[in-house]
Amino acid sequence: MGSSSTKIDAQGIARRTILKYLQTTRCAERFPPNTPPPIVESKVTEVINSWNLPIPKEKSDKYRICGIHFGYAPYQHTSYDVQIAAALFTFCTTIYDDAALDIEAMREFVPRWCEGKPQLDPFLDRFVETTMALREFFPPYAANTICSSTMEYGTEEVYNVDEAPDAVFSPDSWQYIEYARLKGGIAEPYAILIWPKDICPNVSEWLQALPDAQIYVNHVNDLLSFYKEALVEEGEEMEDNYISRYSKVHGKGIEETVDIMLNKILTTGERIERLLGDGPAKEAWLDFVAGYTHFHIYSPRYKLQDVLPEYF
Repeated sequence: MGSSSTKIDAQGIARRTILKYLQTTRCAERFPPNTPPPIVESKVTEVINSWNLPIPKEKSDKYRICGIHFGYAPYQHTSYDVQIAAALFTFCTTIYDDAALDIEAMREFVPRWCEGKPQLDPFLDRFVETTMALREFFPPYAANTICSSTMEYGTEEVYNVDEAPDAVFSPDSWQYIEYARLKGGIAEPYAILIWPKDICPNVSEWLQALPDAQIYVNHVNDLLSFYKEALVEEGEEMEDNYISRYSKVHGKGIEETVDIMLNKILTTGERIERLLGDGPAKEAWLDFVAGYTHFHIYSPRYKLQDVLPEYF
């Protein structure tokens, strides 16, 4: 297969690799219901409405619905309070990820958070409060890491808006490709959310699996969003994402790159299960994988009804 600008059978590649992922992990056996718990949906809606953010209702509803489904499906094994907190956090991260804010407010987000100053956009004050509220569900190390990783994500997104569009990648920049995916994916907080202290009181039960969990979270997203991002006109390039960057710096075709990533997902998942052993930490992980996959398959954002019609 040629470069990322070569016409590819995106639907065929996506179907083959996603089916292999589903068949190998058997995560569909743990899929949650398609409908979120009413208490989660109503509480998240109530809180967001109380913020009175200057965001058009259509956009706010889109982010709210995404937050609700992401709060409950991957974290189906946690309490409703954790699901609500995860949903509100996701509402904030998706708005920030879409750069739906004034860039100067984004540049000042982390400095003002560190200094305890009011943010330049009221939404960012809610983002800080929502992130800090997650602390109550975790031991100190995990709680602190959620906050520090969210700050790193805030900084990375500013770079993506300010400078990344002009970046040129050489074969020697392959380590940066991995670094940028790790920083920009905000995978660490979402991985930590798998193991609240009422399920795993000690971080030692899961901490050694955390680096691999971040990789897994990012690359499952890459795999399940591949089809959406490959829907381009002939002669155009895919969006500037991990798959297209990896393809360029390693001199691989897109199909080969997707296969490499799938293999990395599967071997990483096996290692995570070995590290977690048997018990609550592993069960929580397996429920997360199922719910995280479920979210992507059934979210209209990823257009997978075209790829996996039998799941619809």
